[in-house]
Amino acid sequence: MNNLFSLENPLMRFLARVFDMIVSNALFLICCVPVVTAGAAIAALNKVTQGIVLDRDFGTIRLFFRAFRENFKQATAAFLVLLLIFLSLACNALLVMIYLTGTLAVVLKGVLFVLAVLVLAVAVYLFPLMTRYDNALREHVKNAMILAVAKLPRTVVMVLVTSLPVLVPYFSLPTFFQTLPFFFIIGFSFMSYVSSQLLVPVFRELEGDQEAPSEEQEAPSEEQEAEDE
Repeated sequence: MNNLFSLENPLMRFLARVFDMIVSNALFLICCVPVVTAGAAIAALNKVTQGIVLDRDFGTIRLFFRAFRENFKQATAAFLVLLLIFLSLACNALLVMIYLTGTLAVVLKGVLFVLAVLVLAVAVYLFPLMTRYDNALREHVKNAMILAVAKLPRTVVMVLVTSLPVLVPYFSLPTFFQTLPFFFIIGFSFMSYVSSQLLVPVFRELEGDQEAPSEEQEAPSEEQEAEDE
């Protein structure tokens, strides 16, 4: 009976990971409320789900806020630029729908759609790269562009998964309302988890013979925790 509730039990480990994802999803949504902090929240969520994929336990709340704080400047700058780009594309699409018709409207809508997909393809690599490697933002963007092309099949899957909150209401508004509880409870963590499953092998390949940072290297030291307090 004791083995049933042991953390070594596969079922208990699965339930513990689901709980971690629910907690991180709630933290993500709360940290996205001010909007300007959404970039840091995305980076922090990616850090947590990478840890779940690697089966490492650093404490979900502690790891989330540590990653939130450490990546705040870069992630916020990246998010604001991406937000500006997507808003610009959306405004242009709206103008096309209002003022243009026929073949020209279809062509311009297609161009704007392709641009949006390309930007999102870079974004799905950008935030995970920030949480794993210490580089300048320009370097992260360049590496994200390279990976988006070099790992195209993975890129397609990650773009589709990341686009779910937009794709679902586009194809079926009733289905979107039915799936809202899923997104509010665990949906964003689930999307990040899927991306992390695809990205962790990529990172290991990039690192070659070097092992991914160990738990001892990634876990906050006692001195770091003392400074945080």
